[in-house]
Amino acid sequence: MPAPYPWQTHHWSRLLDMRARMPHSILLAGPRGVGKLALAQAWAKSLLCESPTQDGDACNACEACHWFDSGTHPDYLHQGLLEKENRDGEVKQATEISVDQARQAVDFVQLSTYRAGRRLVLIEPAEAMNNAAANALLKVLEEPPINTLFVLLSHQPRQLLPTILSRCHKIELGLPYASAMQSWLKANSLNELALAWSGGAPLAALNAREMGELALRQTVGEQLASPEHLDCVTLAEGWNKSVSASLWHRCGYKWLLDLLACRLGGEPLFNPDFARPLQQLASKADLAALLDFARQESQSGRWVDHPLNRQMLMEAWLVQYAAIFEGK
Repeated sequence: MPAPYPWQTHHWSRLLDMRARMPHSILLAGPRGVGKLALAQAWAKSLLCESPTQDGDACNACEACHWFDSGTHPDYLHQGLLEKENRDGEVKQATEISVDQARQAVDFVQLSTYRAGRRLVLIEPAEAMNNAAANALLKVLEEPPINTLFVLLSHQPRQLLPTILSRCHKIELGLPYASAMQSWLKANSLNELALAWSGGAPLAALNAREMGELALRQTVGEQLASPEHLDCVTLAEGWNKSVSASLWHRCGYKWLLDLLACRLGGEPLFNPDFARPLQQLASKADLAALLDFARQESQSGRWVDHPLNRQMLMEAWLVQYAAIFEGK
Protein backbone atom coordinates (compact mmCIF):
# COMPACT_ATOMS: atom_id res chain seq x y z
CA MET A 1 0.00 0.00 0.00
CA PRO A 2 1.50 3.35 -0.97
CA ALA A 3 1.37 6.47 1.20
CA PRO A 4 -2.14 7.94 1.54
CA TYR A 5 -1.06 11.01 -0.46
CA PRO A 6 1.77 11.43 -2.99
CA TRP A 7 3.59 14.08 -0.92
CA GLN A 8 3.89 11.67 2.04
CA THR A 9 6.12 9.07 0.41
CA HIS A 10 9.19 9.97 2.48
CA HIS A 11 7.30 10.04 5.78
CA TRP A 12 5.54 6.78 4.94
CA SER A 13 8.83 5.01 4.30
CA ARG A 14 10.25 6.46 7.50
CA LEU A 15 7.32 5.16 9.55
CA LEU A 16 7.51 1.70 8.01
CA ASP A 17 11.24 1.52 8.77
CA MET A 18 10.47 2.20 12.45
CA ARG A 19 8.73 -1.16 12.81
CA ALA A 20 12.01 -2.86 13.77
CA ARG A 21 12.70 -0.38 16.57
CA MET A 22 9.44 1.11 17.70
CA PRO A 23 9.28 4.00 20.18
CA HIS A 24 6.42 3.97 22.66
CA SER A 25 5.04 7.36 21.62
CA ILE A 26 5.20 9.37 18.40
CA LEU A 27 4.16 12.93 17.65
CA LEU A 28 3.14 13.75 14.06
CA ALA A 29 3.24 17.54 13.90
CA GLY A 30 2.40 19.90 11.08
CA PRO A 31 -0.16 22.40 9.76
CA ARG A 32 -3.77 21.51 9.13
CA GLY A 33 -4.62 20.06 5.76
CA VAL A 34 -1.47 18.04 4.98
CA GLY A 35 -2.95 14.60 5.73
CA LYS A 36 -1.56 13.77 9.18
CA LEU A 37 -4.64 11.81 10.21
CA ALA A 38 -4.75 9.68 7.05
CA LEU A 39 -1.04 8.92 7.41
CA ALA A 40 -1.41 7.95 11.07
CA GLN A 41 -4.40 5.72 10.40
CA ALA A 42 -2.72 3.96 7.49
CA TRP A 43 0.35 3.31 9.63
CA ALA A 44 -1.79 2.08 12.54
CA LYS A 45 -3.51 -0.35 10.21
CA SER A 46 -0.17 -1.68 8.97
CA LEU A 47 1.08 -2.18 12.54
CA LEU A 48 -2.05 -4.08 13.57
CA CYS A 49 -2.16 -6.16 10.38
CA GLU A 50 -1.63 -9.89 11.01
CA SER A 51 -0.07 -10.58 7.60
CA PRO A 52 1.91 -7.47 6.59
CA THR A 53 3.75 -7.43 3.27
CA GLN A 54 7.51 -7.66 3.07
CA ASP A 55 7.70 -3.87 3.04
CA GLY A 56 5.52 -3.61 6.14
CA ASP A 57 2.32 -2.49 4.41
CA ALA A 58 -1.07 -3.76 5.57
CA CYS A 59 -2.32 -6.76 3.59
CA ASN A 60 -5.92 -5.47 3.50
CA ALA A 61 -7.14 -9.06 3.58
CA CYS A 62 -6.68 -10.40 7.11
CA GLU A 63 -9.29 -10.25 9.85
CA ALA A 64 -7.41 -7.45 11.64
CA CYS A 65 -7.49 -5.26 8.51
CA HIS A 66 -11.22 -5.83 8.13
CA TRP A 67 -11.75 -4.90 11.80
CA PHE A 68 -9.71 -1.74 11.36
CA ASP A 69 -11.62 -0.68 8.24
CA SER A 70 -14.93 -1.16 10.05
CA GLY A 71 -13.73 0.72 13.15
CA THR A 72 -14.03 -2.29 15.46
CA HIS A 73 -10.42 -3.36 16.03
CA PRO A 74 -10.17 -4.31 19.74
CA ASP A 75 -6.56 -3.09 20.04
CA TYR A 76 -7.08 0.36 18.51
CA LEU A 77 -8.49 3.44 20.23
CA HIS A 78 -9.00 6.80 18.51
CA GLN A 79 -9.63 9.75 20.81
CA GLY A 80 -10.60 13.07 19.28
CA LEU A 81 -13.02 15.94 19.71
CA LEU A 82 -16.49 14.61 20.44
CA GLU A 83 -19.78 16.02 19.22
CA LYS A 84 -22.15 17.13 21.96
CA GLU A 85 -25.70 18.40 22.03
CA ASN A 86 -26.36 21.63 23.94
CA ARG A 87 -29.53 22.68 25.75
CA ASP A 88 -31.00 24.11 22.56
CA GLY A 89 -30.60 20.82 20.73
CA GLU A 90 -27.69 22.04 18.56
CA VAL A 91 -24.96 19.48 17.95
CA LYS A 92 -21.52 21.07 18.11
CA GLN A 93 -18.01 19.75 18.29
CA ALA A 94 -16.29 19.96 21.65
CA THR A 95 -13.29 22.27 21.94
CA GLU A 96 -11.34 20.05 24.35
CA ILE A 97 -10.33 16.43 24.81
CA SER A 98 -11.56 15.73 28.32
CA VAL A 99 -9.85 14.06 31.24
CA ASP A 100 -12.42 11.24 30.98
CA GLN A 101 -11.20 10.51 27.44
CA ALA A 102 -7.59 10.49 28.64
CA ARG A 103 -8.46 8.13 31.48
CA GLN A 104 -10.25 5.88 29.03
CA ALA A 105 -7.04 5.69 27.00
CA VAL A 106 -5.02 4.89 30.15
CA ASP A 107 -7.44 2.11 31.13
CA PHE A 108 -7.43 0.79 27.57
CA VAL A 109 -3.67 0.18 27.48
CA GLN A 110 -3.74 -1.68 30.80
CA LEU A 111 -5.78 -4.50 29.26
CA SER A 112 -4.26 -7.53 27.56
CA THR A 113 -4.04 -7.31 23.77
CA TYR A 114 -6.57 -9.32 21.82
CA ARG A 115 -4.09 -11.56 20.00
CA ALA A 116 -0.84 -10.88 21.84
CA GLY A 117 0.05 -8.16 19.34
CA ARG A 118 0.35 -4.40 19.55
CA ARG A 119 -2.08 -1.96 21.09
CA LEU A 120 -2.33 1.53 19.57
CA VAL A 121 -3.90 4.77 20.81
CA LEU A 122 -4.36 7.72 18.44
CA ILE A 123 -5.06 11.15 19.94
CA GLU A 124 -5.86 14.14 17.74
CA PRO A 125 -5.49 17.03 17.96
CA ALA A 126 -3.22 16.51 20.94
CA GLU A 127 -3.14 20.22 21.81
CA ALA A 128 -6.89 20.00 22.50
CA MET A 129 -6.24 18.02 25.69
CA ASN A 130 -6.97 20.18 28.72
CA ASN A 131 -4.43 20.23 31.55
CA ALA A 132 -6.12 17.45 33.48
CA ALA A 133 -6.26 15.22 30.39
CA ALA A 134 -2.61 15.90 29.51
CA ASN A 135 -1.45 15.11 33.04
CA ALA A 136 -3.49 11.89 33.11
CA LEU A 137 -1.89 10.77 29.84
CA LEU A 138 1.57 11.80 30.99
CA LYS A 139 1.59 9.15 33.70
CA VAL A 140 1.25 6.30 31.23
CA LEU A 141 3.69 7.89 28.77
CA GLU A 142 6.33 7.82 31.50
CA GLU A 143 5.86 4.07 32.05
CA PRO A 144 4.10 2.66 28.98
CA PRO A 145 2.94 -0.98 28.94
CA ILE A 146 4.79 -3.36 26.65
CA ASN A 147 3.74 -3.47 22.98
CA THR A 148 1.81 -0.21 23.36
CA LEU A 149 2.14 2.73 21.00
CA PHE A 150 0.71 6.23 21.44
CA VAL A 151 0.40 8.36 18.30
CA LEU A 152 -0.29 12.04 18.94
CA LEU A 153 -1.27 14.37 16.11
CA SER A 154 -0.80 18.09 16.56
CA HIS A 155 -1.42 21.18 14.45
CA GLN A 156 0.23 23.36 17.11
CA PRO A 157 2.82 21.29 19.00
CA ARG A 158 4.07 24.30 20.97
CA GLN A 159 0.82 24.20 22.91
CA LEU A 160 1.63 20.74 24.29
CA LEU A 161 3.15 20.31 27.73
CA PRO A 162 6.97 20.19 27.53
CA THR A 163 6.89 16.95 29.53
CA ILE A 164 4.72 15.30 26.87
CA LEU A 165 6.89 16.63 24.03
CA SER A 166 10.00 15.22 25.70
CA ARG A 167 8.49 11.72 25.77
CA CYS A 168 7.50 11.60 22.09
CA HIS A 169 9.52 10.83 19.00
CA LYS A 170 8.64 13.82 16.82
CA ILE A 171 8.08 13.67 13.06
CA GLU A 172 7.42 16.95 11.24
CA LEU A 173 5.01 17.05 8.31
CA GLY A 174 5.43 20.46 6.73
CA LEU A 175 3.70 21.94 3.72
CA PRO A 176 4.40 19.77 0.67
CA TYR A 177 6.44 20.95 -2.29
CA ALA A 178 4.40 22.06 -5.28
CA SER A 179 6.00 19.40 -7.49
CA ALA A 180 4.74 16.64 -5.18
CA MET A 181 1.14 17.89 -5.39
CA GLN A 182 0.65 18.63 -9.08
CA SER A 183 -0.92 15.32 -10.11
CA TRP A 184 -3.16 15.27 -7.04
CA LEU A 185 -4.30 18.85 -7.56
CA LYS A 186 -5.13 18.13 -11.19
CA ALA A 187 -7.02 14.96 -10.29
CA ASN A 188 -9.09 16.92 -7.79
CA SER A 189 -9.66 19.91 -10.10
CA LEU A 190 -7.84 22.35 -7.83
CA ASN A 191 -5.71 25.24 -9.03
CA GLU A 192 -3.01 27.48 -7.63
CA LEU A 193 -5.56 30.00 -6.34
CA ALA A 194 -7.21 27.33 -4.20
CA LEU A 195 -3.82 26.30 -2.86
CA ALA A 196 -2.89 29.90 -2.09
CA TRP A 197 -6.17 30.40 -0.21
CA SER A 198 -5.36 27.40 2.01
CA GLY A 199 -1.83 28.59 2.72
CA GLY A 200 -0.30 25.73 0.71
CA ALA A 201 -2.19 22.90 2.46
CA PRO A 202 -3.79 20.71 -0.25
CA LEU A 203 -6.48 19.02 1.86
CA ALA A 204 -7.50 22.39 3.27
CA ALA A 205 -7.92 23.61 -0.32
CA LEU A 206 -10.13 20.63 -1.10
CA ASN A 207 -12.22 21.24 2.01
CA ALA A 208 -12.54 24.96 1.19
CA ARG A 209 -14.00 24.13 -2.21
CA GLU A 210 -16.43 21.56 -0.81
CA MET A 211 -17.60 24.01 1.88
CA GLY A 212 -18.20 26.73 -0.71
CA GLU A 213 -15.44 28.86 0.77
CA LEU A 214 -13.64 29.41 -2.53
CA ALA A 215 -16.79 30.78 -4.16
CA LEU A 216 -17.52 32.96 -1.13
CA ARG A 217 -13.93 34.25 -1.17
CA GLN A 218 -14.50 35.64 -4.66
CA THR A 219 -17.80 37.27 -3.71
CA VAL A 220 -16.46 38.82 -0.50
CA GLY A 221 -13.34 40.08 -2.25
CA GLU A 222 -15.33 41.79 -4.99
CA GLN A 223 -17.39 43.65 -2.40
CA LEU A 224 -14.51 44.59 -0.09
CA ALA A 225 -12.46 45.86 -3.02
CA SER A 226 -14.77 48.92 -3.15
CA PRO A 227 -15.24 50.05 0.47
CA GLU A 228 -16.61 53.42 -0.63
CA HIS A 229 -19.61 51.67 -2.21
CA LEU A 230 -20.40 49.21 0.59
CA ASP A 231 -24.06 48.94 1.54
CA CYS A 232 -23.34 47.53 4.99
CA VAL A 233 -26.94 46.87 6.01
CA THR A 234 -27.98 45.11 2.79
CA LEU A 235 -24.80 43.04 2.55
CA ALA A 236 -24.97 41.94 6.19
CA GLU A 237 -28.61 40.93 5.78
CA GLY A 238 -27.89 38.89 2.64
CA TRP A 239 -24.77 37.18 3.96
CA ASN A 240 -26.42 36.36 7.28
CA LYS A 241 -29.16 34.48 5.44
CA SER A 242 -26.92 32.57 3.03
CA VAL A 243 -23.54 32.03 4.73
CA SER A 244 -22.42 30.71 8.10
CA ALA A 245 -20.81 33.41 10.24
CA SER A 246 -17.64 31.38 10.81
CA LEU A 247 -17.12 30.86 7.06
CA TRP A 248 -17.73 34.52 6.36
CA HIS A 249 -15.34 35.47 9.15
CA ARG A 250 -12.50 33.42 7.63
CA CYS A 251 -12.95 35.13 4.27
CA GLY A 252 -12.99 38.59 5.84
CA TYR A 253 -10.04 37.89 8.12
CA LYS A 254 -7.84 36.58 5.32
CA TRP A 255 -8.71 39.66 3.27
CA LEU A 256 -7.57 41.84 6.17
CA LEU A 257 -4.30 39.91 6.45
CA ASP A 258 -3.63 40.39 2.75
CA LEU A 259 -4.46 44.08 3.02
CA LEU A 260 -2.08 44.42 5.95
CA ALA A 261 0.67 42.60 4.04
CA CYS A 262 0.27 45.03 1.13
CA ARG A 263 0.21 48.02 3.50
CA LEU A 264 3.56 46.87 4.89
CA GLY A 265 5.09 46.54 1.42
CA GLY A 266 4.48 42.84 0.80
CA GLU A 267 2.29 40.77 -1.49
CA PRO A 268 -1.12 39.19 -0.79
CA LEU A 269 -0.82 35.56 0.29
CA PHE A 270 -4.40 34.31 0.26
CA ASN A 271 -5.93 36.40 -2.56
CA PRO A 272 -3.19 36.83 -5.19
CA ASP A 273 -5.79 37.39 -7.91
CA PHE A 274 -6.89 40.54 -6.04
CA ALA A 275 -3.34 41.88 -5.81
CA ARG A 276 -4.03 45.10 -7.74
CA PRO A 277 -7.12 46.27 -5.78
CA LEU A 278 -5.48 45.24 -2.51
CA GLN A 279 -2.39 47.31 -3.33
CA GLN A 280 -4.56 50.29 -4.23
CA LEU A 281 -6.57 49.98 -1.01
CA ALA A 282 -3.40 49.58 1.04
CA SER A 283 -2.16 52.99 -0.10
CA LYS A 284 -5.35 54.53 1.32
CA ALA A 285 -5.55 52.54 4.56
CA ASP A 286 -4.80 54.00 7.97
CA LEU A 287 -2.13 51.63 9.31
CA ALA A 288 -3.01 52.05 12.99
CA ALA A 289 -6.70 51.41 12.35
CA LEU A 290 -5.91 48.41 10.14
CA LEU A 291 -3.59 46.88 12.73
CA ASP A 292 -6.17 47.36 15.45
CA PHE A 293 -8.93 45.81 13.34
CA ALA A 294 -6.79 42.80 12.38
CA ARG A 295 -5.89 42.28 16.04
CA GLN A 296 -9.55 42.30 17.00
CA GLU A 297 -10.43 39.82 14.27
CA SER A 298 -7.68 37.41 15.30
CA GLN A 299 -9.53 36.94 18.59
CA SER A 300 -13.14 37.15 17.43
CA GLY A 301 -13.34 33.70 15.81
CA ARG A 302 -14.43 32.24 19.14
CA TRP A 303 -17.68 34.21 19.33
CA VAL A 304 -18.43 35.22 15.75
CA ASP A 305 -20.80 32.24 15.26
CA HIS A 306 -22.77 32.99 18.41
CA PRO A 307 -26.50 33.09 17.60
CA LEU A 308 -26.94 36.54 19.18
CA ASN A 309 -27.62 38.76 16.18
CA ARG A 310 -25.02 37.60 13.68
CA GLN A 311 -26.33 40.11 11.17
CA MET A 312 -25.48 42.97 13.49
CA LEU A 313 -21.95 41.62 13.93
CA MET A 314 -21.46 41.45 10.17
CA GLU A 315 -22.82 44.96 9.73
CA ALA A 316 -20.51 46.34 12.44
CA TRP A 317 -17.58 44.55 10.76
CA LEU A 318 -18.32 46.21 7.41
CA VAL A 319 -18.71 49.64 9.01
CA GLN A 320 -15.38 49.33 10.80
CA TYR A 321 -13.72 48.05 7.63
CA ALA A 322 -14.90 51.05 5.59
CA ALA A 323 -13.68 53.42 8.32
CA ILE A 324 -10.09 52.19 7.80
CA PHE A 325 -9.94 54.19 4.57
CA GLU A 326 -11.55 57.34 5.92
CA GLY A 327 -9.12 58.19 8.68
CA LYS A 328 -5.90 58.48 6.71
